[in-house]
Amino acid sequence: MYHSLIQILSAARLIGRLSGATIREIQENLGISRRTAYRVLEALDELQYPYYKDEEHGNRYRLVDPGRSASWWVPLPAISFDQEDRVLLNYLFESASRDPALVPAITRLRSKLSFAAAAAGFATAPKTSGAGPASKAPTILTSWAAGKAAKPEVEGYLSTLLLAAEKRRACEVSYESRESGTVKTYEINPLALFESEGGLYCYVEVPIHGSVVILALERIRELKLLDHTFKPLKDFDAEKRLADPFGIVQEEEAISVKLIFSEGQAPYVRDRAWPESYRFEELPDGRLDMSFETSGLFGLKRWILSWGSDIVVKAPEWLRDQLLLEINAIEGLYQNSHSD
Repeated sequence: MYHSLIQILSAARLIGRLSGATIREIQENLGISRRTAYRVLEALDELQYPYYKDEEHGNRYRLVDPGRSASWWVPLPAISFDQEDRVLLNYLFESASRDPALVPAITRLRSKLSFAAAAAGFATAPKTSGAGPASKAPTILTSWAAGKAAKPEVEGYLSTLLLAAEKRRACEVSYESRESGTVKTYEINPLALFESEGGLYCYVEVPIHGSVVILALERIRELKLLDHTFKPLKDFDAEKRLADPFGIVQEEEAISVKLIFSEGQAPYVRDRAWPESYRFEELPDGRLDMSFETSGLFGLKRWILSWGSDIVVKAPEWLRDQLLLEINAIEGLYQNSHSD
C-alpha cells in the first residue's frame, strides 16, 4: 500500500513537469514494468488527477493546467530518524567514502540527502569549516584496508558506466592491459559495476568475442557512450559471480575443494559467514573439515597460504602440488636473501 502510494505520487510529480512524461519515462524513473505504469495512470484517473495525453508531441502525459501543479501535489508522509537510523546512515556514508574514487559522488549524494534529513531534524552533512567543535568520532568503525590510489578521471568513467549500464547503452573503451601494457580500443556493453579490495570494476560484455570480462576503472584510458543500445545477457548473474568468497578472478569451471583446519583456528573459520553450499564437519580431534566448490582459484590459493601451518589441503591433489611449489619458491627466496 505504502509502496503503491509512492509510485502514484512520483508519477504525478513527473507528469507535473513542464515537459510532462512519456510512459517509458514513468517506467524508468519508477523502476516498474509498462503494465504497472498504466496501472499507476489508472490510479491517477480514479483520483481525478487533471492530466491528458499529448499525442501531438510524442504521446507525453501532461497536466491540463501546468501553472497549478502545486495545488495537485500531495507531499509524502513526514519521516523521522531514530538514533539507530542516524548511526547507520553515517556509517554507510563513511564506509562508501573509503574508496577514493567514490568520494566526490558520495559527497554530492550526502549533500542532496541532507535537505531531506534536515526536514526530519537530522544533519547528515559533516562539519568542514567554521567555529565550534567538529563532529564526534563515529560509533561504528571500519577496519583499514589498503585501497587503490585515487585518479581524477575514474570519477568520470564511473558516471559514464553507471549511465550505460542503467540505460543499456554501448560504449567504446580504450583499455590498458595489466600484463602487456598495450592499449586496445573496442566496443563494450557495460553490465554491472562493483567494488573489490579498494578498487572499482565493471563487468562488460565484449560483443566481438561474445565473452564477459572485468575491467578495472583505473586502467581505462578513454571511454565514450555510443548511440546504440544492447540487450542484456539472459544467463549473466553478477550477484552470483560476486558471491564467491575467493575473489573476482574466476576460472571457467568450478573446482571441488576439501580443507582441514587446526583445532586452534577451527572456531574462527566456522564462525564466518559462508555460502549455504559450504559444508563443515567437526573432527574427533577438534579439527575442522571444510568442503566447497569455487571458481576463484587465484584468491583461494592466496587465502590458503595466509593460514600457514594451520591448514591442510586434502583435495584436489593438483592444488596441493601447486601450493607446494609456491611454498618451496618462498623458502628459496628467503634462504637466498641471507646472501644479499
